[in-house]
Amino acid sequence: MILRGGVCMIWPMVIGVLGGIGIFLYGMYIASEGLKKSASHHLKNFLSKVTKNQFFGSLAGITLAAVLQSSSAATVMVVGFVNAGLLTLRQAMGLMLGSAIGTTITVQLIAFKITDYALLFIALGVCIFLLSKQQMKSIGSIVLGFGFVFFGMAIITDAMLPIQHNPELTNAFIYLTDNLLLTVLIALIFTAIIQNSAAAIAIAMTLAASGSLTIEASIAIVYGANVGTVVTALISSISSSKDAQRTAVAHAIFKIIGVLLFLPFTQLFVYGLEAVGGGIERQIANAHTIFNIVNLLVLLPFCNKFADWMVLLLPYKEKVTKHIKYLENESLEVPTIALIQTRKELGNMAKLIDEHMLHHFDDLLDAHNPVHRQAVIRYEDNIDEIYKSIYHYLQKITQKDLTDEESEESLKYLYINNHLEGISDSLQHIALTTTKLEGAQTNLKEWEAKGISHLFEEVSTNYHMVINAFDENDREKAIEVINRNPIILRKEKDLRFQHFNSGSNQSSRLSSVYVDIMNELIMLNHHIVSISYTLIGMV
Repeated sequence: MILRGGVCMIWPMVIGVLGGIGIFLYGMYIASEGLKKSASHHLKNFLSKVTKNQFFGSLAGITLAAVLQSSSAATVMVVGFVNAGLLTLRQAMGLMLGSAIGTTITVQLIAFKITDYALLFIALGVCIFLLSKQQMKSIGSIVLGFGFVFFGMAIITDAMLPIQHNPELTNAFIYLTDNLLLTVLIALIFTAIIQNSAAAIAIAMTLAASGSLTIEASIAIVYGANVGTVVTALISSISSSKDAQRTAVAHAIFKIIGVLLFLPFTQLFVYGLEAVGGGIERQIANAHTIFNIVNLLVLLPFCNKFADWMVLLLPYKEKVTKHIKYLENESLEVPTIALIQTRKELGNMAKLIDEHMLHHFDDLLDAHNPVHRQAVIRYEDNIDEIYKSIYHYLQKITQKDLTDEESEESLKYLYINNHLEGISDSLQHIALTTTKLEGAQTNLKEWEAKGISHLFEEVSTNYHMVINAFDENDREKAIEVINRNPIILRKEKDLRFQHFNSGSNQSSRLSSVYVDIMNELIMLNHHIVSISYTLIGMV
């Protein structure tokens, strides 16, 4: 019966709806990119704010989702933060609840029925983008993006006009959505596929305005769309840490609890929305906003307790220690956050070099202690793994539309990454060089070993100073490292002169060990000083 008009009527409608959804999602993407650029300097304070309490966490979640304009993307990013150790499970709870509210802005804007001005928004956005300076281009992207959002909605609305004039299609939609649970499930699946709850709710608003959906069915779609946003985060958490998995599961449970709270009282909810007033599209937009606000108010007081329950629900501990701790592809959506994670990963790399390589230097000089020597040689492979991961991560960051400040920061981290890898290479070369001591079954002379140890202590002090300068963003400490360099070079020159003028009968093999170690220590210090120059902006 529905196909009485044949495919000639159905296919143009399907193509129009799909095309409209495509333009809608593209507009959301452009607007999101513009919002991220314009708000990037505020996001640097993001992590510090969420650590205060759950209330501030929820506010930060609202902000993050408003910038990303996708609760799915916001939740995936939060899962990434937890997996990287940037957030605790407790801190993530309030943030997730808040992220759901941030994305209701788009739905509220759509309810204003400003689709007639979509082309004006597009024209205005293009003008701002093309004619403005760099700082204003992001504003142009925001206006242009929302223009495409409204234009996509206009196309969807026009594509669905035949439904209004075809009672059979209208009755079919009403029949399919008569069962609220089935409607919730359909909306859940659709939202999980397109990964955008705003698009699903916008279509419900269009159908409701045409009379093809009841307000009850439209609200059921709101429920399903909210639950559907959790699927992406659940999938992204599969290979993540246990706390990241707990975060994703908690988010899903939050949404399900919200639906279970609202579903039995849907009719009362409808009465309340009608009492507030507004057209059916505004009522649906309000339903989406109220659902998430009430969910936050009900669940926020229990966030800390809920985090404890998640630990009981998913109790088993991590079995694998990862060398890469902080890099998350999801964070690439916001370069400012991705750069923060890169900085933390560089700090992790420096710490591992210290603990597993620098710490064992004196053991390398012992011909009869090959265990630490082999451990240092092997561990350099782990540092190489981190180096490559950071390098590729920075490559992905630089492919984004960065501000000048972000471009400079990414270049600085690229230099530091190269020099840290160079430090690990030098330490591995020293370990490989000292294998000659094993073959000779003898150590360096006592005064030579002491000389090398003293030189290493100076270099090691420089290393710890430059890493502290990096961690604390301390320019003065970095300059102090540079000022110490001539002292180290003078000490190395004195030791080398003393060696060649000692008149010892030491074998050429042991002499080459001494010289090679000295060369590598100077190369190691060169990398340290180069990091200092990078930190003060002289590279």
